[in-house]
Amino acid sequence: MRFHLRKLVTYVVAALVLFVVINFYGNNTWMFESNEAPWGPSMTKHIPIKPKYSGKIVHEHVILGNKNHSKSKFANASKLEPEFGLKREEAFVLEDKEKNPFGKKVSYDGVEGRVWFSNDYYDDDRIVAQMRYKPPHIIEAEKKKVQVPLKTILLYHGFGGWALKKGQKTFEDQQCPVQQCTVTDDRRSAETADAVMFHHSPSKPWTKRPNNQIWILFLLESPYHTPGLSGFNNVFNWTASYRHDSIIVAPYEKMVPHDPNVITKKQDKNYAVGKTKKVAWFVSNCGARNGRRQYADELGKYIQVDIYGACGPYKCPRHNSEHCFNMLDKDYKFYLSFENSNCRDYITEKFFVNGLSHDVVPIVMGAHPNDYKRAAPPHSYIHIEDFDSPKDLAEYLHKLDKNDDLYNEYFQWKGTAGTVNTFYWCRICSMLHAAPSHKPMSYRDINRWWRGDGVCIGQSKWKDQPERKEIIDNYFGDV
Repeated sequence: MRFHLRKLVTYVVAALVLFVVINFYGNNTWMFESNEAPWGPSMTKHIPIKPKYSGKIVHEHVILGNKNHSKSKFANASKLEPEFGLKREEAFVLEDKEKNPFGKKVSYDGVEGRVWFSNDYYDDDRIVAQMRYKPPHIIEAEKKKVQVPLKTILLYHGFGGWALKKGQKTFEDQQCPVQQCTVTDDRRSAETADAVMFHHSPSKPWTKRPNNQIWILFLLESPYHTPGLSGFNNVFNWTASYRHDSIIVAPYEKMVPHDPNVITKKQDKNYAVGKTKKVAWFVSNCGARNGRRQYADELGKYIQVDIYGACGPYKCPRHNSEHCFNMLDKDYKFYLSFENSNCRDYITEKFFVNGLSHDVVPIVMGAHPNDYKRAAPPHSYIHIEDFDSPKDLAEYLHKLDKNDDLYNEYFQWKGTAGTVNTFYWCRICSMLHAAPSHKPMSYRDINRWWRGDGVCIGQSKWKDQPERKEIIDNYFGDV
């Protein structure tokens, strides 16, 4: 009996070891698929245009203080002029001993109408206006040297993943225009906090929302990968998500032009030189519901498509991620920046980091073509919906492959735009102080806003969908 038990234990241990090895290898051979990256819209240092990765992909959001990135040499912070001009290639970069990234000469006047969502400015995500916004009553209080009361923000689901400091420290460290906010995860303050932030999977409310308290729902994943919200009508006042019609827009990356009037810049290199391979794709999730794998397989019938990771024959291990990205710069002309969901505004690091930050032309599938136009420099990518079929797309790629001049046109945006830190928590603080002077709001049907008609389209084409431009009042009810 003892012999058989020992034998059984040996088999179990061996099986467990084998399972761990296989699982590690499978997860390690292409790692940049998960959208559940370290949190915190702009809590953080921004990723440089040519990042070096530590094996941990993030959105716009490299965790503040991450030792793997804190040694990078970022450019000095630029000042945000009242006209919106971002003068330096690396804007709003926060370093340990850096001067105020918002600039001392910023005017905080005249932007009240642009910090809240409005159909009059439907395409404006209001991020820059919110970044430089200081409510008039705070300006007046500062002139009179009157103390401004703190706004308390309760993180109902805790600090996990946010890389956020308790208390007021984050707002001081980031030198926010408005620093009179404090953050806590103590639920005993639920009745008295000025705002309560819920993350992704909101619990049923523990109480009716107190008057003048703001409940914020933070959403990072696509509607396909978030729970239903039909039980939360007239519960949340604000949303914070990558959607440009959120109250607080928290994109995976935010790109801005250095000069809105300059959209091309003569390049001093030929980006096609030495590149002998056509299309690359790094992917591990083979079952995305938008049919991206099937599209890539069909495209591969007409042009070389090298798939790295669990969905293809090529491997590139996590510990050698710098080499993986170097392949894009040196060997490949195109990269499939395919999202796992075709949903409005859903544009992740697959585009900004894997694609635009390298010397490769991103081919995109995911958000509506208009969303990419808002989010990226002109003529910096190729959208699959500009072509009737994968075969037609392949023919165009072959054309670019044979003509260096046409191919290099896709890189003329470089040097005209860059990513910025959107200072998510600074904006939250400013908007909380602005809220009392703004019309109270709550989402009458937040589930319809988040995943209603025209938000996500499965494997359909955007050109077959009616344009979604509904009046925001359709979603808001009385508080």
